[in-house]
Amino acid sequence: MKRILVVSGLSGAGKSTVARVLEDIGFFCIDNLPPALLNDFMVLLSSSSIDKVALVVDIRSAQLGNAVQAIKKLVDNYSNIVTVLFLEASDEELLKRFATTRRRHPLEGQLSLQEAISKEKELLRDMKEMSVVIDTTGLDIHTLREKIGSLLKEEAQFVIRIRSFGFKYGLPADTDFIIDTRFLPNPYYDRKLAQLNGTDQEIVNFFSKYPVVEDFIQYTYKLLHIAATRYKSEGRPFMTVSIGCTGGRHRSVYVAEKLSKILKDRFYVYVEHRDVNK
Repeated sequence: MKRILVVSGLSGAGKSTVARVLEDIGFFCIDNLPPALLNDFMVLLSSSSIDKVALVVDIRSAQLGNAVQAIKKLVDNYSNIVTVLFLEASDEELLKRFATTRRRHPLEGQLSLQEAISKEKELLRDMKEMSVVIDTTGLDIHTLREKIGSLLKEEAQFVIRIRSFGFKYGLPADTDFIIDTRFLPNPYYDRKLAQLNGTDQEIVNFFSKYPVVEDFIQYTYKLLHIAATRYKSEGRPFMTVSIGCTGGRHRSVYVAEKLSKILKDRFYVYVEHRDVNK
């Protein structure tokens, strides 16, 4: 069954931040959707394979009254799959956030910032009453993730990305760790093995003869396990590990495959071999 979240609430309460959190737990997010398009979007979604969608509604794209009515109509028509999240924060917190970002409140105009905040609260009272309310006052991103995950009874899936590469083709730009395997025995110098890669059984047999290879893999696993545990606890959605050898064909591929098999006992792991076919 499809699940639709409409993310709305007070300006400055954290809609963009919540959208990023929802993306981390598998929701397809659409930002700043005009409320007038909500029903048209639902018609399109009915023929889509996407199951989890978060719609971040921007009240600046329509009059507040119209936005509230559009969302209420959506809830009435699709009450079994639509949930509205209403984000709020204390006046003091909102004033501080607007001062920090130097953004104007959408209702400010001839009003002071405090008056605009109060006016918006009054206009959105009906929307708040039909919503699940999240108070973001004083919440950091990690606490907010836990709160939303608990509310939706879903946990963000932490991913370890392991990539093998060849130093001769350049360092990967988007990585958290670079592991150098160039000191390990190199099967490239065996003519029977040179054209194979680290996933072939002959290469596996070659490395199994050298205890230093297994020792290195175990020590590296301990390092990555500690790091991944910390990354996950801090709310990071993924950790990228790049494992390199000279050409990216033998040593790095073998080590990447071995590490991924060990780490899969505790984490979701995605493996790619950047240069194996070069």
